[in-house]
Amino acid sequence: MSEVYLYKPTPFSKDNLNVWMSYPGIYNFGMSALGFLTVFKGYDTDENINAERIFTDTKTTTIDVRNLDLFAFSFSFELDFLSIFKILDKFNIPLKAKDRDDSYPLICAGGPVVTANPEPFAEMFDFVDLGDAENKSKKITDTIRLNRGKSKAEILKELSKIDGIYVPSLTKYNEEGILTDLNGNPYSVTKSTDRLEHCCVTTPILTEDSFFKNTFIIEIARGCPQRCAFCNTAHINSPYRTCDADIIKEKIDEAFQYTHKIAFLGAAICAHPQIEELCEYVSQKADIYDDVELSVSSLRADSISEKVAKALVKCGQKHATIALEAGTDELRKVINKNLTNETFKQTVKKLRECGFKGVKIYAMIGLPTETQADIQGFVDFIKEIKAENKGFSISVGFSTFVPKSHTPFQFAEKEGTKSLDKKFEFLQKEMHKIGVKINVSGTKWDYIQALFSRGGRELFDYAVDVYKQGGNAAAFKSVMKDYVKSGKVTDFDKIALSARPYDARNPWDFIQLSIPNEYNVKKCKALITTRDGKNENNC
Repeated sequence: MSEVYLYKPTPFSKDNLNVWMSYPGIYNFGMSALGFLTVFKGYDTDENINAERIFTDTKTTTIDVRNLDLFAFSFSFELDFLSIFKILDKFNIPLKAKDRDDSYPLICAGGPVVTANPEPFAEMFDFVDLGDAENKSKKITDTIRLNRGKSKAEILKELSKIDGIYVPSLTKYNEEGILTDLNGNPYSVTKSTDRLEHCCVTTPILTEDSFFKNTFIIEIARGCPQRCAFCNTAHINSPYRTCDADIIKEKIDEAFQYTHKIAFLGAAICAHPQIEELCEYVSQKADIYDDVELSVSSLRADSISEKVAKALVKCGQKHATIALEAGTDELRKVINKNLTNETFKQTVKKLRECGFKGVKIYAMIGLPTETQADIQGFVDFIKEIKAENKGFSISVGFSTFVPKSHTPFQFAEKEGTKSLDKKFEFLQKEMHKIGVKINVSGTKWDYIQALFSRGGRELFDYAVDVYKQGGNAAAFKSVMKDYVKSGKVTDFDKIALSARPYDARNPWDFIQLSIPNEYNVKKCKALITTRDGKNENNC
């Protein structure tokens, strides 16, 4: 595999700290994962570290596992635990931290899943990195290196002093179900949040073998100022931060020495105050080079300007991805997405007139207060858009609502799989009539996602047993039945589906974010009452 390093790696030295950075997927996907690669670059440029990447399809390693000091995992999706188990098994490392003595390396994880709610997986890791990692990774490795030779327990105690580091073995639950330190005092960790004004996270290694071939990815913003009530990304990454436009331009110029493929990454790209300037900066290079490509992760319908649209088309982007989320204006108000059908229609028209060939629309079903009229609203509105934009490609991707931690809708009920399947059947039938292709998420997998998004440490043994039985849909179902029968977990539906009182204790309550839980309670109450003026003691 051919790779182009855009930095100078540190030569290996026998006295250095040995670190493996693992992406729980194949090389092709991992080499497009900017967060994973950014943390690896930090290790690989440290003169005191021997760093190596590990994927699920890694065949051989340079560092012997017996000489490993730290094994770090990127954890981006709930079901990544299956691949993490697979990797640990491959190197004969016990899955539970308590089963690993000092002869094993420290095992840690970071990423959105464990930042949002690490508790279902807390028994696996020696420590968890909560929040942004750029300014914390070196503190972690320096602490481990400077305490080399000490016991694992002593090193973990030192690591726990770093802001944003959670060490599960230094905690316990009291009789009231509150997480405390070992002395019984209330325990909390503040998620770390890095400033972005004077830095810019970009692709450190280019390869033709990544999912986004030879693409230089630039994170131009982090978080989202809109804060849709269901969106975990916007809330755990608050406040919304942008990178300096001049620094982004410098990175673009550097990238053009190696590739002409640029991608802007961020949950709210168009909210960047200089987004037009940045898009036009790349598009101007298309006047010099024939193969310039500029792509973006997604666009917000109420903030796409004509200049941005034309620049993207000029740089080869033919289809736009836009989130509609709900089928009616009324339901969008409930989820705090201030977007109207009229605005969305005007955006689609603008994209078509600027030269786009089509749009992929993202939407969600099963949202709080949703009715059949909202589902019909999808069909009617998409039919209207299609009629007004003949010859324009329109497709829709549907997922189901999953209550996520640290959001106003963390208290909400999740709809059951049977009724969601019926809604999908209706949408498939009606969309087919109007000639619109749709893709739908698997409702059973969304249930599992909800389970691990909302659950606690009671789920770890379940996760292990699911893995041991194959990690497929049948394993999730059969192990679930066994656990209910044996009383190990009495009610999975209560964890995954049930609405929660506003004063409920949740597994993630010990994590302190910039948005306090009091805000989520107040916001949830306000949003639910926007539709019918009624609000029970939950969403």
